[in-house]
Amino acid sequence: MAVMHVEDSRGQSRLADLGLSAEAIENVLRRAEAERNFCTPLDPVSLPGNIFWGRTIRFLREAYIPDGWRSVSPQNVSLLLSPEEDFAITASSGNKATGYAALTPATRYAKGTAVIRRVETNRQLVFPGYEADPEPQGVGEGIPTWFLLYQHVNTLTGTRLYYELSLPTNPGSRGKIDSWHERIIFPYIDFEGFNPFPNDDDGEGGIDIPIERLG
Repeated sequence: MAVMHVEDSRGQSRLADLGLSAEAIENVLRRAEAERNFCTPLDPVSLPGNIFWGRTIRFLREAYIPDGWRSVSPQNVSLLLSPEEDFAITASSGNKATGYAALTPATRYAKGTAVIRRVETNRQLVFPGYEADPEPQGVGEGIPTWFLLYQHVNTLTGTRLYYELSLPTNPGSRGKIDSWHERIIFPYIDFEGFNPFPNDDDGEGGIDIPIERLG
């Protein structure tokens, strides 16, 4: 597994190879956090996470569509598709290891079948000897899918956001993605004075159905 920091030349170069910038992604997340901060403790507990996830997807699309990227949602998986249509990006909440180079993160929740298939595709592309079940190919399918993985941590003065852009290769034993081929770690962002929320749910799964692997 390759782990890079975006502050280093290697991480900067890899991000540039993908046609992305640290400044644009940070701005996307700051905007999403501002929208999340409109919630109060009287809102449903799932609402802050739903808003942050949904606005992250929307603001990523707004930031990059002018540069030739596309908004696609094959099988209800919300993606930002690269101009050459050779890879895509989605967003997901992560566990407490997210954003730490020395740890191996996982998605916070189990993923549904459509997301699992995308991770299996990643694995097949990274490890050519591995064979995934063939699936019908449409726009945004059959290509690598990167995850903008994030976690919120409450602090004494507000909220801290850890995040990374990572390429998964294994959905894990219970549908939580927990293996990565590449990870690009970003500096955390402190949101002082922003509302801290209890652990909240998010809406990243859409109507997709989570699955568990047996054995």
